[in-house]
Amino acid sequence: MDEDTIITAMERRRELRDRNVHDVVELLKRREELKGVYPMADLVVDNLGWVV
Repeated sequence: MDEDTIITAMERRRELRDRNVHDVVELLKRREELKGVYPMADLVVDNLGWVV
C-alpha cells in the first residue's frame, strides 16, 4: 500500500465513524424508549453532550 491509499482509507474510516455516531445520537433522540438498552450507545450520546 502506498501512502495515498493509507491516507484515503483513514479519512474514510473517520467519516464512517462520525456518521455512525451521528446516527446513534439521532436514533436515541427519536426513540427515547431505546435509552438504557445498550449502555455503550448511552455513553456515546452522553459524552457528545459534553463535547457540543
